[in-house]
Amino acid sequence: MTPAPRADRRALLGAAALGAAGLADASLAGASLVGAAQTVAPPAAAAGLPVLADYPKLARGLNLSHWFEYERGQGLTAPEMRQLKALGLDHVRIPVDPVVGGWHPQRGGRLAFLGELQSAVAMAVDAGLEVVVDLHMEPSDKQVIEDRPETEAELLRLWQQLARAFAGTPRAQVALELFNEPQYYGWKRLRWLDLQRRLLDTVRAQAPSHLVLLTGPRGGAFDAVAGMAVQRDPALAYVFHFYDPFIFTHQGAVWQDERYTTAGLRHGLRYPPEAAHDNALPLRKPHPKAAQEMADHLKAGWGPQKMRQEMARAGQWARDKGVRLLCNEFGCIRANVDPASRYRWVADVRTALEAAGIGWTLWDYTDIFGITQQSAQPGQAGRRTLDAPAYAALGLKAAPAPALSRAQR
Repeated sequence: MTPAPRADRRALLGAAALGAAGLADASLAGASLVGAAQTVAPPAAAAGLPVLADYPKLARGLNLSHWFEYERGQGLTAPEMRQLKALGLDHVRIPVDPVVGGWHPQRGGRLAFLGELQSAVAMAVDAGLEVVVDLHMEPSDKQVIEDRPETEAELLRLWQQLARAFAGTPRAQVALELFNEPQYYGWKRLRWLDLQRRLLDTVRAQAPSHLVLLTGPRGGAFDAVAGMAVQRDPALAYVFHFYDPFIFTHQGAVWQDERYTTAGLRHGLRYPPEAAHDNALPLRKPHPKAAQEMADHLKAGWGPQKMRQEMARAGQWARDKGVRLLCNEFGCIRANVDPASRYRWVADVRTALEAAGIGWTLWDYTDIFGITQQSAQPGQAGRRTLDAPAYAALGLKAAPAPALSRAQR
């Protein structure tokens, strides 16, 4: 474990300035924000912004990954959007990788697929769904922004372009998410809080009445969000992601960094954990931390009761602060996991979130964490069928008639 660096004078002054703006890290209060309020009065109310009822509810939704990122192979049709609405879902989140669209963190540029993205949002709105437009870059591109502060100017210009493009959309159905899973560990979190404030100001200048989603550093974990000072503003919501236990939800995910987890070396783990079964499973290759990580996993007591406890804590924080809290990513990889365990996990997290009053967005609809029989198969727009266990796990309505393909319409 690398010790956290000591605060320098510039960092402490930055924290004080952010505290005045209501976007500082509350964990700094003892050192540099003594007396600073952790919950700030709503500037939105003073500006006459609409009340909460005028904003997207974002209660039950799906992430539409790989549509405007990666190979762009998971687009949807209008009938498929209507089918999602008929299932009882109220929103979709569309991850947008601007680099795939031709933008670059150092050179900037316009999004070549912006018109297509606007059409996708309009398709969802026409289906009666709410939509989150989520800026969702690859880790390597996010690292460029984190390592090179001069690139922040291009990010601000990008959000100026996006906010202007969606300013005319219905505020009751469209929300804007500034940045997916910022990292900024240690004292770098001060830079994230300052950047998020400036991104928010940029969006507000173009789309002053749309709901904006904010998050904390350290990958958007709940504890990082809870460490921030917050604003009681109906035009803001706070988001976190949940993938615990990570060794289960990401088993077999070969892209995982083996310095920090052995999840990518495993397959067949069950939920709730079964010690005799899980301990007997072979690793893809030996790893010195494997035994300890498994022991910690089994000791943690993961199951429905622990899920309820985790989400109850998050829900109570939101009520205490008087803010909206959303979990807009939770999910479990399809491969390497038996479906019964996978859908037990999904059901336990979903019901725990609902009991805590926290809106949810499953990751994802139809790619490698998907819930369709055609998951991870590009080019299946309009022909997808949900896994049978998905209905009960997500509390969905009975399956409507299959969506028609473009050729059938």
